[in-house]
Amino acid sequence: MDEETADLILSIREDPRRSALLSHLAEGAKKVKERESDTDANADAEALLSAFADEGIVERDGDTYALTDFGERVHEYATREWNPSNEGTKRAATFETLADCEWHCSACELPSSQPAKDIQMLRKEGFEFVQNTGQGQGDYRHCENCEDTTFHRKLKYPFPTQKSITRQDMPDSFKRRVRDLYDHRDAFDGSSPSTTLEVDHRVPEVRWEESESFDYESMSDEEVREHFQILSRKHNLLKSRKCESCVENGKRPPFMEVEYYYEGGEEYEEAVGCVGCGWYNPHEWRASVQAELDG
Repeated sequence: MDEETADLILSIREDPRRSALLSHLAEGAKKVKERESDTDANADAEALLSAFADEGIVERDGDTYALTDFGERVHEYATREWNPSNEGTKRAATFETLADCEWHCSACELPSSQPAKDIQMLRKEGFEFVQNTGQGQGDYRHCENCEDTTFHRKLKYPFPTQKSITRQDMPDSFKRRVRDLYDHRDAFDGSSPSTTLEVDHRVPEVRWEESESFDYESMSDEEVREHFQILSRKHNLLKSRKCESCVENGKRPPFMEVEYYYEGGEEYEEAVGCVGCGWYNPHEWRASVQAELDG
């Protein structure tokens, strides 16, 4: 959805007169004189309908107005409740808090203990967040409740404006290939555990900006190494927690408690992304550390 359309929908959602008129027209074509007998009300309706016509929301035939295809889409987005989570859940409460499209403190205003997960879920559903500081999906701001500078979130629109972010099904044959490519050794410590190692995306899902589109069958070994690694279940979960904290506070966590980055620094930068962080690529991280030790 383009920004002009999204702004139009938002303006209608925030105007009870226009949203009510839109819902009235959604029931079928209407004549102005059939809507109200009061002259002032008719004049007001005509002015709103004229604006709708200019915006391409309605089409006019004499004194009869009907929604266009575009108008039907606008009506859906302007009147529907878009909370994607089940009522009563913390995720649903998180959306309700953010739906006013104002800045909210992740530390004290969002009900979930893992707001990064909730933001990831909303982004996967196509919701857009304000990101104007290079810190990802939010901004550091002063919170009057916490009396501290904390990470804040702001939903750009209370309805989805982008395509949902989807994860591909990974063929078992590809998983076997990745494990064989890395000699069944955990990327973090080089061990070969008895349990099956999991194929992990180097760029965590919480950082994805679009759906996956890999052609697994045609990927070269170099491409596989660029995008994937293998981890034990324990290490995969550990990496997920570290990446979520990075999204939450904009600081890349030290790898194995060592504050070293082979590219960029502790602060997450959009231009660098995850590159340089040991959690992103332990192989490159170790090689870079060894090069430093070798002088």
